[in-house]
Amino acid sequence: MKLLSGEIISNEKYNDNLYKMDVFSPYICKNATAGHFINIKCSAGDIMQPLLRRPFSIFSIEEKFNVFSILYVVRGAGTRFMSVLERGDILDFAGPMGNGIILGRDEENILLIGGGIGIAPLNLLAEVAAGAGKKNVFFAAGFKDISFKRWEKDLLELRVRYSIFTEDGSLGERGLVTDYVRDNVKDFEEYNVYCCGPRDMLKEIQNIYSGKKNRVIALLEERMACGIGVCSGCVVKIKKGKRKTSYMKVCQDGPAFNLKEVVFD
Repeated sequence: MKLLSGEIISNEKYNDNLYKMDVFSPYICKNATAGHFINIKCSAGDIMQPLLRRPFSIFSIEEKFNVFSILYVVRGAGTRFMSVLERGDILDFAGPMGNGIILGRDEENILLIGGGIGIAPLNLLAEVAAGAGKKNVFFAAGFKDISFKRWEKDLLELRVRYSIFTEDGSLGERGLVTDYVRDNVKDFEEYNVYCCGPRDMLKEIQNIYSGKKNRVIALLEERMACGIGVCSGCVVKIKKGKRKTSYMKVCQDGPAFNLKEVVFD
């Protein structure tokens, strides 16, 4: 992890509150992979409000051009600051942070399950899988409404199979992505599963795969303070054996964890 700065190449508005930012950074493009995130300073110059940096998953990497991307939703002061940044502005950030996901050489069947902005790290994982020649990658994504329609164009460029579900039926099929996974669990019996999204979605996926042989990895999203494992502000409870549990830090030990071992209190 290094403290870095990079020129913003674009800051495209995908929808009312959804943006994709492209940043020039040879260091990130050389050293980051799926699962890594960056911590962004969301204020100008010497201003320290908001005080804490904000973590964002790396959404895409164009190594040829030394450009990486993040996908973000405007929710507060930090992301509002980001949304008005323009081409040529300099982004102050640290990264890559967390632990990257390394796909096995024999790992051919991959099911990606994303909910809302949880698609962001999975998009890069799909990109990595496609680049490695993995032929059996399926992306199941769920949203509340049509807000993520522009992202479907990014997904089409990856040339992976996919299904999209929205609660109101405005994009893809009407319904919940977890219902689709449950109804088709036998079709993905030989797949490794990677998921990211709201806690309720992850709990439901945990229930679906309880007792199943699938390897299920969740990329957890937690509020962070330092982002480097010092403050213990992003701990999660993990099962250790049949009776013991321990606490692990999402920023330092994750963000990828065996979902079957995660304890949701």
